[in-house]
Amino acid sequence: MASSAPAKAAEQSSGRVSVLFHVADFNDGGIETSLMQWLRIFERARYAVTLSVMFTSPAFEQRFRAQIPPDVAVEILTDKPWLNTFQKRRYAHTLSKLGRVGRDVFNTLAVRPYVKARVAELAQRNDIIIDFDMSLRRLAGRFGTAWLGVNHFSFDARLGGRRRKMKRMLAQYGRYDGIAALNRHMAEEATALFDGHLRNVFVLPNAIDIDRIRENAAARETPPCPGPYIVSVARLDEIQKDHRTLLRAYARLAATHEGALKEDLVIVGDGGFRAELEALAAELGVGERVHFTGYRNNPHAVVAGASALVLSSRYEGMPMVLLEALALGKPVISTDCPTGPREILDDGKFGLLVPIGDVDAMALAMSRLLLDDTLRDGFMRAASGRARDYGLEASNERFVACLERLLAGRR
Repeated sequence: MASSAPAKAAEQSSGRVSVLFHVADFNDGGIETSLMQWLRIFERARYAVTLSVMFTSPAFEQRFRAQIPPDVAVEILTDKPWLNTFQKRRYAHTLSKLGRVGRDVFNTLAVRPYVKARVAELAQRNDIIIDFDMSLRRLAGRFGTAWLGVNHFSFDARLGGRRRKMKRMLAQYGRYDGIAALNRHMAEEATALFDGHLRNVFVLPNAIDIDRIRENAAARETPPCPGPYIVSVARLDEIQKDHRTLLRAYARLAATHEGALKEDLVIVGDGGFRAELEALAAELGVGERVHFTGYRNNPHAVVAGASALVLSSRYEGMPMVLLEALALGKPVISTDCPTGPREILDDGKFGLLVPIGDVDAMALAMSRLLLDDTLRDGFMRAASGRARDYGLEASNERFVACLERLLAGRR
C-alpha cells in the first residue's frame, strides 16, 4: 500500500517529492511499456513514487506487477471485488452488448464516486499526480495537489476538425497544471488546436533504460525462424499499426528479389487482427516466410537478432520500439506518420522514413537497407548515440525540470 500522510511528511522533511503515477489498467501497449521505464529510472534520492491503477487486469497480475521496482508502492483504486464485476467480464471477453450498457451505468453510479474518494485520499499523500493516460481527467485540478497529464497520441489525428470534441477536451485538459506531449510536434499541435488555452505544455519524451534493453537482448532465446529476418514489433491493431501495408511491401520485395532475398519477416505482437493478417500473408504467397510470434515478454532478444526493424504505423505518439531498436544499434525503417518517427530519426538522419500506406516506398526502403552495406552500416554506427538522447540521464533532466516548474507554480 502507499505511504500514509505521516510518511509523506517524512518524505518532505528529507527533501523528497512524493509523486503518484496513475494509469487505468495494463494491457500490452506502448503506454504500459513507457510507464514501466519511468518507474525504473526516476531519481530515488529526489522522488518517492507510488503507482495507482484503476483496475487490475490479467496482464498486470501475470506480467507487469513483478516488473515494478520494489520501492514503488502500488494502489489498486477499485480494491473491492464488487467494483470489478463488469471489468472482469471485459477482460474475459464475455461482456455482451447489454453488459456494456450495464457497465457504463454501474461505472457512473458506483465506480466513479468510489474512485473519486480514493484519489482524494491519495492526493493528500502526494505532491503531484501524473495522470499517465489521462483517465482521471474528470478529476484533474482538484484536491489541492499539482496535476500533470500525459498525452501519448497525435492531437491532430484524434481531434482535428472535431470541434465539439475539442471543446469538451479543452475543458478537461485545461484543469491540469500541465500537459506533457511526447515530442515537439505534439506540443505544437496542442498549442495550435487549443489556441494557447492550456496552462503549461511540456515536451517529455518516452525514456529508455539502455543498459536494461541490452541486457534483455543478450538473453538466449529460440530464434523466431531459422535464417535472417526483418522484424516488426507492434500489437496487431490495423486501425493504427497497418501491418497490411507491411505485408504487401514484403511480398513485393520477395517478388522483386525472387530467390535472392535471404530475410524472412517476423511480426512480434498479438491482437484481434492476427487471423486476418495470417490469411493475407498466405494470399500474397509469403505465408511460409512470415512468422507471427504473438506477444513476447522480451521482444528485445528478437530485435537484437534482426537485420532491420520496420514500423508501419498510420499514427504514433513516441514509438518506444524505434528508440529500443536504436539502443540495440539496429537500422530502422518507419512510416513518416504523426507523430514521433521523424523527430526520433532526425528527418531521416538515423533511419529511413517512408510515406504512410505506400507499399512501393516501403518495399524500396527495405531493399535499400538490405542491399546497401554503406547505408546500413552508417545507420548502425549512429544509432547508439541517438538512443542516448532518450536515455536515463537526459530523461531525468527533462523530468526534473518539468516537475520543478509545476511545483514552483503551485508554491
